[in-house]
Amino acid sequence: MKKMLDIVYREIGDIKLRLDIFLPDDVKNPPLILWIHGGAWMMGDRKWCGMQGQIDRGYAVASIDYRLSTVAPFPACIEDCKYALAFLRKNANQYPIDFSRVCACGDSAGGHLAALMGVTAGHTDWEPEDADCAVQAVIDFFGPTSLKCKKEDLKDDTVIDTLFGVSIRSAKGRMAAATASPINYVNGTEPPFLIVHGDMDETVPINQSYLLRDELEKYGQKVAMHTVFGGGHGFDSPAVEAVANEFLDYHFKGK
Repeated sequence: MKKMLDIVYREIGDIKLRLDIFLPDDVKNPPLILWIHGGAWMMGDRKWCGMQGQIDRGYAVASIDYRLSTVAPFPACIEDCKYALAFLRKNANQYPIDFSRVCACGDSAGGHLAALMGVTAGHTDWEPEDADCAVQAVIDFFGPTSLKCKKEDLKDDTVIDTLFGVSIRSAKGRMAAATASPINYVNGTEPPFLIVHGDMDETVPINQSYLLRDELEKYGQKVAMHTVFGGGHGFDSPAVEAVANEFLDYHFKGK
């Protein structure tokens, strides 16, 4: 495995956003998994990467930082994710990666951002001018997909309020929630999705994944959903690993 660490992909004032790249040995132009970490949009960093096991299976992995909600409210986080991919594609000659095969992948808040990347290709307000920010697949591990924040659904208003920099109960907050919800962008042009969720998740209830699955299916898009029975908000399951392996290999190695 080859490591290319601490690459600055974007500078905003005094903030330098970085990414790490991991390349498999003896694989020419591997597909890329763009890993987006979780942490309620307000915690975590690129150093925790949930897909490093894929490197030994012939995939390149880029694990990215983005501005946390305590630093800048939405849409800063999704803008940064798109800028990271745009940076990599712009500098493709420096990285032996096949950028025509990119899977956005993340867990929890990272799952939300991965899903949002999958449904908003070409969103010019969030992307660099003339950049290609499209992904060819998405793996969403228990990410929120509708941020309306009903009492019976996304329960921690503080997290959502911090994400938007305004109360979710206000008109401005409700508008921001609609703008940040992946389900509101599905239109039949999405890449294949794999959605994984635990049915005992009390932080992001599994209904959030049902909403996205149903919306994708309504438009005839390719979507697979794997339920982890008894799984909470986060799990370590060989069955989940096998499902992710099959999804990636089918879409990126089987053609």
